[in-house]
Amino acid sequence: MLLRKRLKDPNLMRMVGCVALIVAACACAVARHPVAVPLDGGSLYVDDGGKGALPIVFIHGNGGSSAVWQAQLTHFRSSGRRAIALDLPGFGRSTAPSNGDLSLVAMSAAIDRAVNAVHVDRFVLAGHSYGGAVVATYAAEHPQRVAGVVYVDAAASTLPLTKEQGDQVAAALRADKMGVIGSLFAPMLKPSTEQVRQEVLASAEKTATDVFLAALMSLKSYNPKTLINAYRGPRLAIAAADLETPLSLQLQFPEIPVVKIAGAGHWLMLDKPEEVNAALDKFLTTIGR
Repeated sequence: MLLRKRLKDPNLMRMVGCVALIVAACACAVARHPVAVPLDGGSLYVDDGGKGALPIVFIHGNGGSSAVWQAQLTHFRSSGRRAIALDLPGFGRSTAPSNGDLSLVAMSAAIDRAVNAVHVDRFVLAGHSYGGAVVATYAAEHPQRVAGVVYVDAAASTLPLTKEQGDQVAAALRADKMGVIGSLFAPMLKPSTEQVRQEVLASAEKTATDVFLAALMSLKSYNPKTLINAYRGPRLAIAAADLETPLSLQLQFPEIPVVKIAGAGHWLMLDKPEEVNAALDKFLTTIGR
């Protein structure tokens, strides 16, 4: 009886209505808007959502997909920033190009196609691992569109393989893809949780062998000194402290500010999402439109 009386109270009903509107507005602000962008007879998957401040675009590494950035997408969308992640051609829900071109230049062109399709003119670009080489390529080609670059434990050296060695790697991958990838990823996943290990390896298993191989071999022609130095706007490196070697980006490019995160593997956005988000937040406050 008391409940029925309260439900008839106009002040209470107005309050309930306001709360409902606020909840609905928040839900719209963080909602995902998957977009399938036509690309070479197939499609490019783009996870777009949020609105407000200068957008940030996330690029995954080899064997990955936009899914690795979910903690970052949720964080930024809920805090008033548009956040976008895409599956590079051949990865995740994007189809491989019919012409077989999976070069760094082709991947950069895919980013350009994606941001044009969702009508983003200027943005911050973040790339993980191999995705860092893709991001460096894009920023060098389109510096006027890039408001800042974040290298997340990114590739910073050319893959030093001869043709014979490359052929041997290709043969090994085709014979036992997950055995080779498991061995390749094991040192980088050593500090990670079992859940992260399983997630990373499951994503790699879903990636076609030829796509993984093409992405890997594209690093043979990667020139980090030229490409990374070509973009002179705001830059940040976020690095897994436990995995630092002389080839790490923060040591190859000491002029780039770095945030080192301890206790994380190579996929530090999965291992330490809050710390990665905090580093990104701080960096973004330094960048205007």
